[in-house]
Amino acid sequence: MKNLGLIIAQAALAVLPVCANAQTAFTPPYTLNLTDENERNQYTIIDANGDGMTWSGSKYYFRCHTAGSQKSDDWLMSPAMALTEGSTYTVTYIGHNKQSDKPEKVAIMAGTAPTVEAMKLTVMPTITFTSVQKETNSVTFVAPTTGNYYFGFHCTSAPDSYYAYVDGWAISAAVDKSSPDSVSSLKVVPGAKGALSATISFNAPSASVDGTALSSLVSATVVNLSTGAVVGQVANPEPGASLSVVDGNPKKNAFNSYRVYVTSDKGDGVSSDAKAYVGIDVPKAVGRGNWTQQDGNVVLTWPAASSVGVNGGYVDPEAVTYTVTMLQPNYGDLATGIQGTTYTDASLSGISGQTFASYAITPKSAAGEGQGSPTFSGPFGTAYPVPATESFANAKLAYSPWFVVDYSGTDASSWDVVASTSYPSRKPQDADGGFAVMRTGDDGKHMLTSPMFKLGDNCVLSFWISNPDRYNTLSLMVSDDQCHSWTKLATLPVTKQDWERDTCDLKAYSGKTVCIGFCGEVESYNKEICVDNISIAGGESAVSLPSADGGVRVSVQGGRLTVVPCGQPVAVYDIAGRLVASAQAGVSDIHSFTLPEGAYVVRVGTAAYKVAVR
Repeated sequence: MKNLGLIIAQAALAVLPVCANAQTAFTPPYTLNLTDENERNQYTIIDANGDGMTWSGSKYYFRCHTAGSQKSDDWLMSPAMALTEGSTYTVTYIGHNKQSDKPEKVAIMAGTAPTVEAMKLTVMPTITFTSVQKETNSVTFVAPTTGNYYFGFHCTSAPDSYYAYVDGWAISAAVDKSSPDSVSSLKVVPGAKGALSATISFNAPSASVDGTALSSLVSATVVNLSTGAVVGQVANPEPGASLSVVDGNPKKNAFNSYRVYVTSDKGDGVSSDAKAYVGIDVPKAVGRGNWTQQDGNVVLTWPAASSVGVNGGYVDPEAVTYTVTMLQPNYGDLATGIQGTTYTDASLSGISGQTFASYAITPKSAAGEGQGSPTFSGPFGTAYPVPATESFANAKLAYSPWFVVDYSGTDASSWDVVASTSYPSRKPQDADGGFAVMRTGDDGKHMLTSPMFKLGDNCVLSFWISNPDRYNTLSLMVSDDQCHSWTKLATLPVTKQDWERDTCDLKAYSGKTVCIGFCGEVESYNKEICVDNISIAGGESAVSLPSADGGVRVSVQGGRLTVVPCGQPVAVYDIAGRLVASAQAGVSDIHSFTLPEGAYVVRVGTAAYKVAVR
């Protein structure tokens, strides 16, 4: 194993000495010098949960790797600090996390030895880092006794996080009991509407640390910790007086941290810190946008940026520009610097058939670019005519795009197109090498969604399902506004182990363009939901048989004869009695034939029907 330059103690092993050589305790003030390798080597690392992921150090930072399957339980412990009983110290911690969507949790504890058992004093309660930008936190600590203390950074991030950082830390010089206490009512007010200024207001202390009343003060000092500049100093303030200082040169478009302390003839008092975001802020994500299909183009709209930014600072919505990115079918930025909240994309106007379209909108201010927000996603293009059958033959699509709407759960409970399944063991209903299946390896709610179909009159939806688990729910849905909203047509029953056929009358949607959805909701590890041989048939000259005939339908539209045979053989004869088309029983749920103009006799099982093709 290579020497990491740090001492790592596994939870199951005895803690190693902090350093092979004798150490001398630091007397505050102390500021971590990461570039000094000898100093870094005096820190102790303890992997308390023994998962092999813990703190490591470099000349830039200490960081804790938190991507394991367990909750982090890892310690970074400082060298000894010589503290005096009753004295007050200001402890400052600068840190951040690696990825904004993976919060990291770190607390600072203290103890009289660099061991987990000794870390009994809470210095700084758990901080949750949610920003990749460095964040400064400060707190005062009073030493209970005189002696050496070790400060421990305890990382407790959730499993599967990323990295938590110590970018720096410091402990101030001791403040004696007779020195002034900290100021009160400390507040930082940034300049209005992004102006580059900040007003720091506070009340001077009226007593020393030990509670003795103060008769006079030498000065009150305000330091901008972010720039290192002394912002202002008030001479000879009255104890308890309300004071304020204006910072006219803060760090632009960033958090500014300020430290305020008061000095008496006994020395500098206890400091207090506060911060605020000054300047123009980075805009928040704008939220879900929308798009509609208009004249062969995609017309996008989205909400305007908020006037409150990601850091709580000011954003001028009128000055925000936007980037429009196509996510599907072709990834790439379509436009940048867009002013306003709408954009027309003409890049899909020449496609044939249909495609699946989705976009993202990203806001940008003078301070930087915010996070992108997805828009509505759905089918775009020309609706397919009916009759139409999707049997997923050979695990492929006859009509595209079929897509999945995820309401909850992971890919372990989503839809796919397969040739067979094992739980339960299932083959395609029509023996054509493919069908759709919703996996049930986890809790979830997902909808298998069809492309757009243009309905004629008196259309009927027919399909085969296998849903043998009573803990599954399968709903039949329809949308007539290009998948923006959905209506439930039916809750489909639990089936036996074998395939079962079901139908749904679409007469209420005659003449409309619709998408059909099969929405499954499961608890984990149920039997899978299977769907196959989905057909839409109907037409202006449709013939409906009595219910005793099992729902057989014969229809003619646009020179095509469509038959819903309900498992019976089909034979088509011309007026001379010649057989011109046929289909065997059970091969498909819907048969469609293209025929010349004329009169025909259609025999379905033992019944016969006369039709005219015009």
